[in-house]
Amino acid sequence: MNQHNILIHGATGTQGRPTATRLLRDGHHVGAAVRSTTITGQLPAGTTAVLADLSDLDSLVNSYRDVDTVVVQLPLEFSSLAVEQAHNVLDAVTASTVPRVIFNVGGPMLPEMVDVPYLDARTLLARELPHRAEHVTIVGPAGTYMENLSAPGMLTPIAAGRIDYPLPAEAAMPWVALDDLADVIADAVTAETPRRLAVVMGPEALTGNQVADHIGASIGRPLRWQTIDADEFEVMIRPQIGLAAAAGIAAFYRSGPDQALPGIEPDSMVTGSTALPTWAQRQLWTT
Repeated sequence: MNQHNILIHGATGTQGRPTATRLLRDGHHVGAAVRSTTITGQLPAGTTAVLADLSDLDSLVNSYRDVDTVVVQLPLEFSSLAVEQAHNVLDAVTASTVPRVIFNVGGPMLPEMVDVPYLDARTLLARELPHRAEHVTIVGPAGTYMENLSAPGMLTPIAAGRIDYPLPAEAAMPWVALDDLADVIADAVTAETPRRLAVVMGPEALTGNQVADHIGASIGRPLRWQTIDADEFEVMIRPQIGLAAAAGIAAFYRSGPDQALPGIEPDSMVTGSTALPTWAQRQLWTT
């Protein structure tokens, strides 16, 4: 496999770190976009810090030059700055003539702008990037991430015997492991003709009750699924991720993520290999 020079936005985050780790394992040179050298200690081992601020077009253009691939993962930004950052990415891709871009939407793929900056920034990039670079792949999950279930805010109710989550217990969701999403991104880096769209789903759609049974089995005691509303979920996760991010994520769950994906062609669906029971066995389920 040829070594590629890759720049990743969000390499220190929950979604970006597995991608960086996978690309490093494949032997690529991985640069991690950072706004400041003060956070370089948080980078995945083996990555190289590259100054690239999504709010600074010049820094983006400079960082995109001389790389083979840019992997874009937008931050949890809920103000109008989110759309400004998306425009900067588009302009930097055009100015730098980077040949390959992979955009991890990280959540729902909406066909139209909805006047919500966090969502509109993602819709804008998914719509416009294919016109800005030779090879563009848009990647996203078909459902919610397994890693949401082991996030710090979830551990207190799990210790009390519950999985508190804003989805109906009977809703069957194709829970996706981030390692499987990273695999799809890694394939897009080296594919001669990469997919234009890859919607990643888990190997099995599971109801909330089934999820509780699997995680309960992994920790050796029974758990029950408890559906909570988005307001309760917002309060629960606020201490870990802050007011703005918690409000934005709660808004996503108010939109009904348990509904079927509209307009996705079957050829764009990719089934991951990580089953939830296998994933659950790898987690540390203590507060």
